[in-house]
Amino acid sequence: MQILMIMNGEGIGGAELQFVELANQLGLGHDVTLVCLQGANSIQAGKLSPSIQIKEFPYPSGSQALGQLFRAIKFCRRLEYDVIVTTSFIGDFVGSLSKRDARNKLISLQTVSAKKQHHFADNILLKRSDFMVAGCRDIENFLILNGHSPSKIRVINNWVDFSARKVTKSVSEVRAAYGFGEAGTVVGCIGRMHHQKGQEYLIRAFLTLSQRLPDAMLVLVGDGPLKSEMMKEAGASKRVIFTGTVTGDDYTNLLNSFDFYVQPSRFEGLPRTLLDAMYMGLPIVASAANGMGDIIKHGENGWLVPPEDERAIVRTLEYLFLNRKRAQEAGKRAAHDARENYAMSVQTEKIEHLIIQ
Repeated sequence: MQILMIMNGEGIGGAELQFVELANQLGLGHDVTLVCLQGANSIQAGKLSPSIQIKEFPYPSGSQALGQLFRAIKFCRRLEYDVIVTTSFIGDFVGSLSKRDARNKLISLQTVSAKKQHHFADNILLKRSDFMVAGCRDIENFLILNGHSPSKIRVINNWVDFSARKVTKSVSEVRAAYGFGEAGTVVGCIGRMHHQKGQEYLIRAFLTLSQRLPDAMLVLVGDGPLKSEMMKEAGASKRVIFTGTVTGDDYTNLLNSFDFYVQPSRFEGLPRTLLDAMYMGLPIVASAANGMGDIIKHGENGWLVPPEDERAIVRTLEYLFLNRKRAQEAGKRAAHDARENYAMSVQTEKIEHLIIQ
């Protein structure tokens, strides 16, 4: 089968890397062409297979974008393909205008259920899709509330290629390398420094909590437009560490060095960093926002707190610090759930079945 995949490749977030993984999986049994819009950071970071045909349409944001997008549409309409698979608003835009007739199936992967930048236009584009793949139940509900037919929606959860997660250094080596070797307890969080992720609530909560727990440290992994603001939130505290972006085995090693993981996002789909933390067996505190409420069962495989509520983060972390055995039991349950339900092979097989049916 000939499959055309279209994405905005500028970012290297979870949605982009997941799309590259899907392309690699589909490329094992099908002819796949990947059209990459704006930039190619994601296909470089995601290590796209050489078997995938790539066509890039780079542009800076601004006046040059429209011309390149229509060149991309013209290119796509000349191709022979059976199915178009898209992600992101720009990917949906190019995909919807590249679809020639009803014989070409159009499938859009939906990874976020709130705060869409182009909400009204996005809904119009999605009407042209034959199917929408919702990364969690919350996204399915969001799509239905916005007028899309349940018959066109399939819930196929986000995933992680857990086989790529390898611990290559000891906890003591990692903690020493990043400057928190003296910490007795480490709270970690991985994500872009962005309004969506809500790291400021975790920082404030930790600074309150650290007054009672002098051996604890907070490690924030990632870069982004709000990094300087997050560093101001931390102030002069030497117990809040900013590592910047970390990838590959270093990413897994850092996760393995944490005692607790917190995902304080304002809104999400189903974040892959949270799935990774589950896979590593970490006790988890996550905001009860969107897809995170789908996978975290409060008190069983993690703990949920209201979004934008630093006091709730303080109370929950304090409880977990004082009840280590209970926290570790939840971490073991989280690891089991991640392996059983969110492995890449489990979810990509479902998408492939939707494509070929």
